[in-house]
Amino acid sequence: MHEVTTEQQRRRQRSDSFRLFLSGGFSGAIARTLTAPLERIKLLYQVQAIAQASTTSAPYVYNSILQTADKIYREEGVRAFWRGNGTNVVRIFPYSAVQFSTNDACKRLLASPDGHLLVSQRLLAGAVAGMSATLVTHPLDVIRLRMSLPHSGYTGILNAFLTVTRTEGSKALFKGLGPALIGIAPFAAINFASYDLLKRNLFGADASTTAVHNLGLGAASGLLASSVCFPLDTVRRQMQMRACMYRGQADAMGCIWRSEGLRGFYRGWAANALKVIPQNSIRFASYEALKSLLNV
Repeated sequence: MHEVTTEQQRRRQRSDSFRLFLSGGFSGAIARTLTAPLERIKLLYQVQAIAQASTTSAPYVYNSILQTADKIYREEGVRAFWRGNGTNVVRIFPYSAVQFSTNDACKRLLASPDGHLLVSQRLLAGAVAGMSATLVTHPLDVIRLRMSLPHSGYTGILNAFLTVTRTEGSKALFKGLGPALIGIAPFAAINFASYDLLKRNLFGADASTTAVHNLGLGAASGLLASSVCFPLDTVRRQMQMRACMYRGQADAMGCIWRSEGLRGFYRGWAANALKVIPQNSIRFASYEALKSLLNV
């Protein structure tokens, strides 16, 4: 009887893990699709210096969020706001799935028998989750960035993969992986830990929260994490560009500082903040709702 009970528990744990994976994946896909236009505006801000410097002496063609949106609409049409979103969804589903499920798994492993977690343990769980998800999906992130640029010339995800590997080698798919891992660790750590701590301190350890509460908690934690880590994200994006001439992360940071100062690290921050607030809100609220729907 004991063996049967143990086996049932294992099956239940495997089932819960799979449903957590699905909840994380779908929540990420929903959130990213709804905020795709702001994601594209942010990317164009971040990489325009290196993208334009090789073709013109006046690199900054995107000067504000509204001006960038108007330029995209006039030159490329409405569909351009979702350029590369197919790749985005293909990437974000496993990314968000791995991130959420790994964070929950790490918290279970690190928690004391009574379920208590230290702040440092919450931060560690978030960092491991973020790095695991980034490692799995980085090539798709590179392709997504390339496809989001104007006149990229790629006809689809497969064509972009084949073109990049044929012309630049397979190593090009892992450009910026170092900065990505370094950047995502503090972001995911702060994001997950602050969400948990805000939820615990505002509503109690065992209290249930509504969708509105989860939206607010996701917005606050995402904005805090993205503001702290935005400079590293800018460095990563620029290092993923084909025209990138940086020798490494330290060289990239030094070059950006010398040419643009602190402002160079925060190009696109406003667009990113406007994207992160609804995106993180929807992602956490969707995750909590899907977990409830799937009875995890």
